[in-house]
Amino acid sequence: MEIIIKQAIELRKKARYQESRALLSTLLNDENYVAKAHLQIAWSYDNEGKEQEAVGHYLSSLSGLLSSVERFDALFGLASTYRSLGNYSDALTYFEQTLNEYPDSMEVQPFYAMCLYNLGRHKEATSLLLELLVSTTSSDAIIEYKRAISLYAEDLDRTW
Repeated sequence: MEIIIKQAIELRKKARYQESRALLSTLLNDENYVAKAHLQIAWSYDNEGKEQEAVGHYLSSLSGLLSSVERFDALFGLASTYRSLGNYSDALTYFEQTLNEYPDSMEVQPFYAMCLYNLGRHKEATSLLLELLVSTTSSDAIIEYKRAISLYAEDLDRTW
């Protein structure tokens, strides 16, 4: 069964989306692989630019047996897909769930910040991005101002 998933991934990488999904559909009746197949089908639709079709497959994958890495991928993929479709409230729910379950996943934070921005929560989005910047940069110029940037990130409206 793992070989089928690997073959489907290779087909997806070659933009042979329908073939990839057809191969994965053979696993949808196998309780040990159905969630994994749905996750791969969701990615196939996302990669093809058919995000709306991906949503149901992400949701189906989350209701089944996934490894921790696959669960992260499904949560993050669903949140990102909802955001790209303009379903910002649903996206926020899944971004926050992803961050709660995987708090060290820094790659989620920029997308979460974009979602906050989309919801009009500009101050939170900017603060999050500033903190992400100072915690990940290797730029000496930014590091020199790390303390000041972090202080402002706590309260962007603060004046002295």
